[in-house]
Amino acid sequence: MKFEIPGAEGEEELQMAPLIDMVFLLLIFFMVASHLNQLDKIPIEPPVAPNAAVPEDLTGRRTITVAADETIHLGTSKGDLEQVGPMVEKALETLPDLKIFLRADGRVPHKRVREVMKACAEAGAAEIIFATYEAE
Repeated sequence: MKFEIPGAEGEEELQMAPLIDMVFLLLIFFMVASHLNQLDKIPIEPPVAPNAAVPEDLTGRRTITVAADETIHLGTSKGDLEQVGPMVEKALETLPDLKIFLRADGRVPHKRVREVMKACAEAGAAEIIFATYEAE
């Protein structure tokens, strides 16, 4: 049985203004998200590892990058070895199960990587994963 609504004469029209607004909002969101993603990338050439694997869960991680010239980047900001410990301690206050994602260039001496690992461990970071390429 067909019901008729009183006062609804003619066909329904699709409102385009809200749809256009949503398209523009999505466009702005993806532009900002892609820009933020590029800010986090400090160019390095990770070493190749025969047993490399992609971690299943990357939540709750802080990124530390050691570039080819042995400079240390804490997230996106440049720092030094003395700032690693306080950064990890501060992050542990908000994330008790903090995990460190250590990105080191393949040309960096392992001694420098060990120094960063030691600073993280002394500050209380229990888990560190490394960025590597998977061997073919």
